[in-house]
Amino acid sequence: MRRLVLRNALFFTLAQIAGIPLSVLLSAITARYLGPKALGYLYLATTFNSFAFMAVDWGQGGALPALVARDRAQVGRLLGTALVWRGGLSVVVSGALAFACFLLGYDSAFLAALTLVSAGFALSAITNGCQYAILGFERTDVAARRQTVEQVVTVMIVVPILGLGGDLTAALVGHAVSTAVVLVYVWPTLRPAGVGRLSFEAGALRTLLRSGTPFVFLNLAMVLQPYVDALFLSKLASAEAVGWHAAARKLIGVLVFPAAAMTGALYPTLCRLYATDSDGLKTTTTGALRMTTLLVVPVALGCALFPDIGVSVYSRKSFGPTADNLRVLSLFLLLVYFSMPIGTCLLASGKQRVWAVVQSLCVGVSIVLDPILVPWFQRRSGNGGLGVCWAGVFSEAMVVVLGVVLTPRGVFDRRFWRSFLVAGASGLAMIGVGRALSPLSPFLVAPVAVLAYAVTLWLMGGIDKSDVAAIPRARGPEAASPLPPRVTSGPSRSPAKTKGQVLRKNVPAGT
Repeated sequence: MRRLVLRNALFFTLAQIAGIPLSVLLSAITARYLGPKALGYLYLATTFNSFAFMAVDWGQGGALPALVARDRAQVGRLLGTALVWRGGLSVVVSGALAFACFLLGYDSAFLAALTLVSAGFALSAITNGCQYAILGFERTDVAARRQTVEQVVTVMIVVPILGLGGDLTAALVGHAVSTAVVLVYVWPTLRPAGVGRLSFEAGALRTLLRSGTPFVFLNLAMVLQPYVDALFLSKLASAEAVGWHAAARKLIGVLVFPAAAMTGALYPTLCRLYATDSDGLKTTTTGALRMTTLLVVPVALGCALFPDIGVSVYSRKSFGPTADNLRVLSLFLLLVYFSMPIGTCLLASGKQRVWAVVQSLCVGVSIVLDPILVPWFQRRSGNGGLGVCWAGVFSEAMVVVLGVVLTPRGVFDRRFWRSFLVAGASGLAMIGVGRALSPLSPFLVAPVAVLAYAVTLWLMGGIDKSDVAAIPRARGPEAASPLPPRVTSGPSRSPAKTKGQVLRKNVPAGT
């Protein structure tokens, strides 16, 4: 079981390792050529579309893989029905979103960007539907390869457009084209993965809508918060502050991926364990929490201690204030690494509704704090995005506390707390080295500080040798054991989107 999770996580992680340089390169080139204001438009258009396209997804990211995993013979009718729903509703949602933004008074330049981003989202909705079905076979290799292909194709198309003097509109046309290329790449992988003839059935649509509804409320809470943040930021802060915040969120999206890889690997496995082995579910969740604990400390501390590394990629002159956003968001990052596996465990345990309520409280925090903090920081420092960052920290802290309370007893065992203490002690060593060498370039200090963390962790026995040894033994996707067919009439019990996945949900490459 552990090898299956590690193998699936390894696929995601290797894809991210390959994709990170390309993602950062594309984001940096876009920022340098177009500036903070255009990057802010891109951030707002992406955030608004993420919210609107929840209607297109309708919880299928949680329901479809679980339904396929429990009865693989139904994959053709389920996926075919899902694709018809996604294609038709994408057109309706895109038009409604553009009209709503027109009524809210957004200018023509933003409306043009919004329309092009919507086109990319519509194409990604089809691609994601295919990917969800394949994930039901406990196959993460297609998703991993898709991510790498997406980054490479987008860089190859968009970077020349920017280099030749193209504006935001031209760049977004390039994004849409690259998204279409990715769809062409993913479609032929359906049959080798086990997907047969596609069909549309009204009964399958009812099953998808019924099974996806619990996840709609969860996704609504998770996507509504960044939508509320973006709305208040666009109305209460400067256009440059929106761009600075967009750059910080982009960098945080890169840093959160190791945790997303782990929870993405847990996704189909915990879905199966809930139905067959409750003790195995707890043990697997504990292992994931231990691994994310060891990962998050150097990631969060690196974000707090060396934000200039990320800012330099964009341009210190134009994006200097982004460093302050990153320092605050390092706390958010620390909390997200815990809330993701906790939330996955709760959702796999059939607690979708209560977890959706917990996530909805985040929206309440943003609605209360954003109108207070954004204008306060805008007046005080000229960077209203800091208000959104602090509101996010407060809301995520609340989520983690409530998640710990709701988690099944036995998940937070002695092994977890030992890993937690050892990681904390190793983090102190990293801070000490970072502070001692602070006069030097952060590009030199950061690797040394991370090395100090790793060495301290190893000396204190924080790295489980059995976990390390299991990774090279991990086998390819054909090693996934088949699941016994199981048809459920009630709501799906599979995990919904994690925080990291929400950052990428239905988002065309590079945005």
